[in-house]
Amino acid sequence: MTPVTQTISPAGDSLAAADGLTNNSVRIRPITPVFGAFIENLPWTAASDESDPALIRIIKEAFDKYLVLVFEPQEASAQALRSFVRQFGPLFVHHADDGVISVDEAPEVLQMLKEPEGDRLFGGVCWHADVTFRKPAGYLSALHAKQLPPVGGDTLFASTVAAFSALSSGMQQLLRKLEAVHSYSGPDAPDHPSETAVHPVVRRHPETGEEGIYLNRMFATRFVGMTKEESEPLLKFLDEHMTRCEFTARISWTEGQLVMWDNRFTLHYPINDFSGHRRLLYRCTAMEY
Repeated sequence: MTPVTQTISPAGDSLAAADGLTNNSVRIRPITPVFGAFIENLPWTAASDESDPALIRIIKEAFDKYLVLVFEPQEASAQALRSFVRQFGPLFVHHADDGVISVDEAPEVLQMLKEPEGDRLFGGVCWHADVTFRKPAGYLSALHAKQLPPVGGDTLFASTVAAFSALSSGMQQLLRKLEAVHSYSGPDAPDHPSETAVHPVVRRHPETGEEGIYLNRMFATRFVGMTKEESEPLLKFLDEHMTRCEFTARISWTEGQLVMWDNRFTLHYPINDFSGHRRLLYRCTAMEY
């Protein structure tokens, strides 16, 4: 990927339409040479309903290309976040006993909250992708920063497309033949319903044709046809390989900022380094069809 800033006219309706620019031109600025981009001069709330399909198309094209998009800060409600994410797929709703709190007026929106006295950060255990234990699985997630610590609390992202392309042809061929079991048994509640899905280890992006590794240590427990013990060495190798620094991007949050990412071709990891401070973000996840 060539890290070049693009300027797009919403009237052009496409990433490729760079002619006929207006004062409201959207700017796309890459975060790294590998993936990720800042989206400037495009308030995501303007695309939170179906009244402007041109904006959704611009966002979708940029999302397919960059996999992680960072929007400029703006105030918005949980309902606006829900409406925006709903443009991309059916919304995921967590089990009531998952240890997370939904927003009352928008139950599909989670409060990703850590209080000053708390030590647990939701999702801050290992690199992962959201809702891979279902089929259809999680497509994209969006986080809207509501309250942040004075420093810290960044989120790391990794491109599994870049990780796959860096593997040897022999390893690529091996992985294309494998499927993995993704499981979620929830918190310590004994009556919590467990969920399990089987997915191919390598997925091809339906728009770009690029291949990526579809595994994460939070939910992928073993390969089909193998025991957990037999699967562990390869799972460990791939986890370490996918999260090598050259495949990653680090997002430092600003209040009001929105970040959306592709759960099919990225991993993410929130850094729990802000003890004594409050952090609140709203998350909403769209599922695949």
